[in-house]
Amino acid sequence: MGNYVIGIDLGGTNLKAGIVDTDGKILHRLSIKTNSHANSQAISDQIFSLIDEIIQSSPVKESDVIGVGLGSPGLVDKKGETILFSPNLPRWRNIPIKRIVAERFSKPCVLENDANAAAWGEKWVGVGKGASSLVMLTLGTGIGGGIIIDNKLWRGANNVAAEIGHMVIQVDGPQCNCGNRGCVEVYASATGMVRRFREALKSGALSSVKISDEITAKMINDAALQGDRTSLAIMEETGRYLGIALINIMHVLNPEMIVLAGGMIDSGELLMNPIRQVVRQGAFEASYKDTNIVFSKLGNDAGIIGAAGCLLTELEIFA
Repeated sequence: MGNYVIGIDLGGTNLKAGIVDTDGKILHRLSIKTNSHANSQAISDQIFSLIDEIIQSSPVKESDVIGVGLGSPGLVDKKGETILFSPNLPRWRNIPIKRIVAERFSKPCVLENDANAAAWGEKWVGVGKGASSLVMLTLGTGIGGGIIIDNKLWRGANNVAAEIGHMVIQVDGPQCNCGNRGCVEVYASATGMVRRFREALKSGALSSVKISDEITAKMINDAALQGDRTSLAIMEETGRYLGIALINIMHVLNPEMIVLAGGMIDSGELLMNPIRQVVRQGAFEASYKDTNIVFSKLGNDAGIIGAAGCLLTELEIFA
């Protein structure tokens, strides 16, 4: 048997792959833009091409690759074989991707929700190493969630647990891609933050970032770090929304650790300070006093490493 796994992290914006060893270290990586509005066949072809390319461009031989771990956004069926629905990949529905990848490459494949995979990566070799219970929020195009209880991923009765981004925090709020209104994802994802920033500019708020720009969450973050008042206000508001979500998580699960991951954590304390303030004000002390709220250690690699780790766990290659 080989010593490496190809970890795939399928995001709404980027499709990333890495060759990961059995110690959780990435030896080689590649990333391409996700054709998010393409049909399922086109996205599957992107995955195939990326796997082919990373094998060809790596010093690792194909015979040394154990298999493929795939982390995908959205709902995975109870058997862990099919992507049922993904709000940020609207045409990525009812795809038996585990079987398709396994047959295409004649190697074992495991399919996991991308946030579950990222949570497992942090538990395996990241900031959550040593914690028996943790909850992860992945903050990007959308908001994903992963829950680990007693050192095991909690997937729920039908494998659709931990859709934290679709926790409703405002019943009459804007409509989410999932169809409901007022999900935390609508307010506190990168997409939601850009929407609220644009609304502020349309209402007359002043900023160094102009409404005519192709605004991104990174632009808002960078402007906030330079002291831009409107950007600072949006960042603080985003933190408050996330804080509300964390209070609900603490009151239901009381985990040892809550891990925040994704591109939005680059804002650092601009995001963390309002989160902690809201939590201190709103959570039961018994719920949060021993819950450590931290940023991801693995960063954007958590999904790749975690997807690889999920395959190794399923194959019982390590405990």
